[in-house]
Amino acid sequence: MKERQRARQPKMDTTVRSLEDKIPYVREQRRKKANRRLIYVLILIGLLIGVVFYLQSSFSRVAAFDVTGTINVKKEDIIQASRIKVKETHAFNVSEEAVLERIENVPGIREATMTKTFLHHYEVDVVEEKEIAYAKDKPGARIVLADGTILPGKSKEELFDAPILTGFTDQSLQRLTKELVKIEPKVRSRISEIVANNQTDKGGLKLFMTDGNTVLLSTSAFSNSLNEYVKVISALPKGKTGTITIDGGIYFKPYKGKK
Repeated sequence: MKERQRARQPKMDTTVRSLEDKIPYVREQRRKKANRRLIYVLILIGLLIGVVFYLQSSFSRVAAFDVTGTINVKKEDIIQASRIKVKETHAFNVSEEAVLERIENVPGIREATMTKTFLHHYEVDVVEEKEIAYAKDKPGARIVLADGTILPGKSKEELFDAPILTGFTDQSLQRLTKELVKIEPKVRSRISEIVANNQTDKGGLKLFMTDGNTVLLSTSAFSNSLNEYVKVISALPKGKTGTITIDGGIYFKPYKGKK
């Protein structure tokens, strides 16, 4: 019995020594693992602090917002419509689609595109509606655009071939504009000037055409009548110019002598 115990004793001693040898290794591995966890936690805290700092700093906000392509529409109106405030609006809150939609809703703006450059610099390029008429009256010069928008100010286009409107109040100009935008461009380009004609019924118009004719009609019949103008003049005697009255029918009175 004692011999068996003596035979087992060396094995137990070997096992104990083996465990004692492993304990420092296990402890070292646990220490390294704990250090790695601590590093990960510190990195995460650092990232969170960095994000908070970034959001609170000016680097996260729109640094610049420029508008190009304007002719008649004020840049201030476009910037206000965009709802972007330089150095206040966070860049991650800027939705290009939403911003462009708001800008394209500005009266007189046909379309807009936006580009973004480094450090949250934004640039919006707009295309305005074409000028279709120019009102030279009190309370001041006004520009009529193709979408019916009436803007104060003088025409800034270098080649301005739209008709001049004279003698119109704000209310009558609004009525005329609704009709003017319905006229085909090829016909509208033939109009040199439109005058509010007090000698006819209320809302009557006198049109001076580029081909030398004068047209008298009412505002209510304006667009429908003018769109047929090409057919009307093609039926006139060749080389004759005069006054064309459109009032339930079409009446032509040639000028007397040379005009």
